[in-house]
This record gives sequence, C-alpha cells and structure tokens, in this order.
Amino acid sequence: MPGLFETMFQIVTLLSLGIFLRRLRVISEEFCKKLLSLSINLLLPIIVFRSFAAVKISLEDYLLPVIGLMLNLLLLAIAFFASRSLNMDRARRGAFLLGCSTLNIGIIGLPFIELFFNAEGVTTASLIDIGNSLYVFSIAFMVASRFNPSRRERSLESSVKGFLTQPYILSIILGLTANLCRLKLPESFGFLTSIVSFTNIVVMLIAVGAFIRLPSKSIVQHILAATVIKIPIGGLAGLTLAGLFGLNSQASIVTVMVALLPPAFMTLVHASTEKLDLEFTTILLGFMLAVGIPLITFYGLLLSFF
Repeated sequence: MPGLFETMFQIVTLLSLGIFLRRLRVISEEFCKKLLSLSINLLLPIIVFRSFAAVKISLEDYLLPVIGLMLNLLLLAIAFFASRSLNMDRARRGAFLLGCSTLNIGIIGLPFIELFFNAEGVTTASLIDIGNSLYVFSIAFMVASRFNPSRRERSLESSVKGFLTQPYILSIILGLTANLCRLKLPESFGFLTSIVSFTNIVVMLIAVGAFIRLPSKSIVQHILAATVIKIPIGGLAGLTLAGLFGLNSQASIVTVMVALLPPAFMTLVHASTEKLDLEFTTILLGFMLAVGIPLITFYGLLLSFF
C-alpha cells in the first residue's frame, strides 16, 4: 500500500494533469466520458471480481460490514431529507445524494488509517469497506437510476434485469460465487488486478480534474450543504453507530474517520452513466478532497493519541 504522502502527491498530480490537459484542449469532456465508460465496463469489473472473490471474513467480524452499510444508508437518509429543502433539479439531487452517502475508503482512507493506527485499524476499515462497497456498487446505482432526468417508468422485471446486467454487479455475483466455492485465483491475476487498479485510479482522477470548474453561485450552497452532511454530521453518525454496536476504542475511532471520508470516485461513474449533474459531482469531489484530506489528517493525529 502506498504511503500517505505518496497517495496525496498522486491525487494532486493527476487532478492537476486533468485540469491542465483540458485547458490545453488535449482532452475534451466527451473523451473523459469515454474514459469513464472504459472504467465502468472493463476496469472496475476486474477489480470488483477480485475483491469479492478474495475477501475473507469470519462470523465474528460480520458486524463491521453491517456498520459500513448502515453508515451509507444513514447518510443517504439524512441527505434525502436535507435535499428536500434545497432548490435542486432531479439530476443534481441524485448527484447530491450519492456525494453525501458514499465513502472513499480504499483509495483515500486506508493510507491515512495505516499511518495513524496499526494493522488492526486497517483491518477494521477494510471490513467496513465491504459494506460500503456493496452500497456503492448496488444501492448507489439504483439511487442514481432513480434520479436519472431522462428515466422512464419501467416494470419491476425490467428494472431488476437492468440492475443485474451491469458489469460491476455481475462481477460482485461472480466474485462471491468464486469465494463461496473457495476458488483460488492464480497469483498472476492478483498482479493483473494491481495494474488495472492503478490504471483505473489514473483514469478517474484525470477525468475528475478535466471536469472541475469554479462553482457558480447556484452550486455553492449545495456544495456547502453536502460538506456539512459529510463532515460534522457524518462523523456524528459514525460515532453513534460505533456506540450502538459497542465497538472498542480503536474500532470506534476508525469508524468515525471512515465516516468523514470524501465521496467514492464511483460517484462520478454513476453520475456519468445515469446522466446526473456531472459538473456538480466533479466540483463536489474536488472540494471534498481539498477540505476532507487536511481534516482527516488533523483528526488522525488527534485521535491516534487516545
């Protein structure tokens, strides 16, 4: 796993590269949408399959994935009710809900947690990420589909079929099947997945950078509302769940840190696929990274002493 400062450097460099290439007109928004299509149809399915095929979870650890999923759903509920009082169209509201409820544990969270806590803290965050991953790749897709501005009413059968035929959903099903059958993947596949994962991160961050704009006045209020939900309210939600499930001190701290993380990059993929407000999504991601990373560093330094 790359170190904290290496991760931060990579994020800043790739975001800046996306901004720079767009301003030079080397890449366009249409090209970046094709990059996102590559991610959702090829790169992500490989990563997701390997993750769910290789994950090992014992019965006594089942609470942490449940807490991860509950945290997503709690943030989704808070964002849903908050969005009703904000002047948003359908496309922006869907992007708002996804931005508030998804957690970037794998790429952003783990390097920070590894820096401030021991291997047990990383294990705790990884188990929480199982629930978060289920949410990001399934429920979040359904939320995005629900708020697609060009969405037509579809039958339940058609909706289920559309959901199950998404490449990354098929990857979850196949991965879990391989896990239950105790299928051992060759080491070469793990190496391939590492290359694919790195490529996917590069694709995502360049696309985010290319889409980033200075926010208009109509967006600022909504960005600030999402920030309030993600940071103070998100941290409180994480602390509440940790207390309800009786987690130990370190697991509780890790849960709070996870709850404060910026949105998952998959939010950008869902927004692009379901025709949500892509401009709002990218500005929100960029702002959350700029605000969230220093805050997480501060909380990590502070809480690691307890």
